[in-house]
This record gives sequence, C-alpha cells and structure tokens, in this order.
Amino acid sequence: MRERKNSIYRLTVGGLLLAIGIIIPRLFHMFGTPDMGIMFQPMHFSVFIAGIYLGALYGTIVGFLTPLVNSLFGMPMFPFNVIMAFELAAYGFFAGLFMYLLKKSRFNEGGRTLRVYISLIVSMIAGRIIYAFMLFIMGRMFAMNVPAPVSVWSAVLIGLPGIILQLILVPGLVFVLYKSQNRQGR
Repeated sequence: MRERKNSIYRLTVGGLLLAIGIIIPRLFHMFGTPDMGIMFQPMHFSVFIAGIYLGALYGTIVGFLTPLVNSLFGMPMFPFNVIMAFELAAYGFFAGLFMYLLKKSRFNEGGRTLRVYISLIVSMIAGRIIYAFMLFIMGRMFAMNVPAPVSVWSAVLIGLPGIILQLILVPGLVFVLYKSQNRQGR
C-alpha cells in the first residue's frame, strides 16, 4: 500500500511540475518579450526539480513533454521543440541519475545539499551536450545552417541569468518539497 501511495504522490507531483513547466513560460510570453524566455529559461526549472526530487524516470518524462506541450501553444516551434524535448529530457534524466548515484557514493556523507548542487550542475552540462548533438542532427536533416557549438555557447551566455536563478531557486524548492514530504511521513 505504501508503494502505491508513493507512486500516486510521485505521479501527482510530476503532473504538477509539468503544468508549472507549461504555465510559467506562458506567463513569460504574455507579460514579457520572447527574449525573456530565452534569458530566464522558465521551462527548465520544473524539469530540474522533477529529476532531482522524483528521480530520473519522472525527470525524463516531464522534460520531454514540457517543450512539446508548450509548442502546442506556439513556442518553441519545430524543430526547436524536438531539440528542446531531448535537451530537457536529458536535464531531468541526469539530475535524477546523479542524485541516485551520489546517494550511493561518498558524496552522500556531504549531505543532500551537495548532491543536489552536483546533480544540478552535471545535468545542466549534459543537457547542453544533448542540445548541441540534437541541433547538429536536426540541422543536417532540415538544412539549418546553425553551428552547434556557437549556438550552445550563445544559449549559455544569453541564459546566464536563468542559470544563476536555477542554481539559487531549484535547490531551495527541492528542499521545501523534501521538508514537506518528511512532515507527511512519506
């Protein structure tokens, strides 16, 4: 029974994080400029949280679906919705994977805080690598003349405010979820 409750909880939180990953970017596009979405990367927050808090499977699912569902409302457009689907799926997967792997390693002694930060940073790097790879593949398929390394570096530089916010907010939000979970006895 406890495992069923746990899976229902994880599915519910995963659904809420997917919804947040859809609603927050919509707000950015409604009240800001399209450049604000590129700069602050609002889709990424809920994906990192899903991976770190719920694990690699839920992180991957939330990451893959978030840009695809958002594209139904106009942004990101094809083929960037597919590129971002793989990028965000990688964020969620690697965030969850490294939380799991580090729990089994000596980093577990450093506590959850260190694991969260390492998982977040490693998944940011891995996601950018997947983004470059997918950009290269899609560029070849659709004759897009976008050099992947230049695109990745420009995305990192332009998205630096979002990356800084992610490094500040994501761990804090994850710790709030852990604290809430501990209070509920899950």
